[in-house]
This record gives sequence, structure tokens and C-alpha cells, in this order.
Amino acid sequence: MTKLITKQSLTLESAKELIDFAILKANELGVGGAIAVVDDGGHLICLQRIDGTMPAAAGIAIGKAATALAFKRPGAVLEQTVTTNRPAMSVLNSVSPFPFVPMKGSYPIKIDNLVVGAIAVAGAANGENDEAIVLFAIEKFNNSDQL
Repeated sequence: MTKLITKQSLTLESAKELIDFAILKANELGVGGAIAVVDDGGHLICLQRIDGTMPAAAGIAIGKAATALAFKRPGAVLEQTVTTNRPAMSVLNSVSPFPFVPMKGSYPIKIDNLVVGAIAVAGAANGENDEAIVLFAIEKFNNSDQL
């Protein structure tokens, strides 16, 4: 009987590449932001806060990334669910080991259709910018030779 498994994991290099792509888009939009990448356990791999971004954005980004990972869903989907269909989900902060932050600007990272982590952006002036930045980073990462 096999007692160990082999799994895909994000590396620090991959996390930094995702963040570099996010910063590229933030610069294009002329906004700041904090970008967090978590592993498949929801633990922080890398975090960067663009100069001038509010300090609170760092914690929000980590919470958004952990939430996208835990539910294996983009934050925009979770935000829509909570605000329109299931407001009772807001109590999840009391039972979740991570902050429950269901907001635009977070996305699970998949390799070979397996969720290996998540990325989130917070503090980029509004949810639409957070979302645009994270989607750009995911798209560029998926098309890079890192995989």
C-alpha cells in the first residue's frame, strides 16, 4: 500500500512570477494594490504591496486568496453568492480557519485542472481593478513557460 502521494505545488518562483504579472497590470491601470499568493493549504507563499497602497490591503489580499482556495471558486462568484443568494454564508468567518473574504479580485490557481493555490489583489481602488489585475496575472501565468 502506498502511504505517500506526489502532488503539484507552487514554487516561490511561480508565486513571484504571478505577482510580477499583477504588478505589470496594476502599473498599466495606474493603481496600487497588494498581491498575495497562497499554496494549496491556504498558507502564504508571497505577498507584495505596491508603494502607496493602504496597509490593510495586505491582510485583505491574503484573506481573499485563502477564500478563493477554500471554495475553489473565484472571489467574484463567491461575492455574488453571498450578496444575492446566500447572505447566511457571511457567518463562515466564525467557523473557517482563514478569514472569509468573498470579494472580486481573487482566483484559484490551477495546474492540469488541479487547484494548487490562489492569488488575490486588494487595494487597487475598486473591485473591478482588483479583478482585472488578478485575471491578467492568471492568464499570463497560464501562458508562460513556468508550468
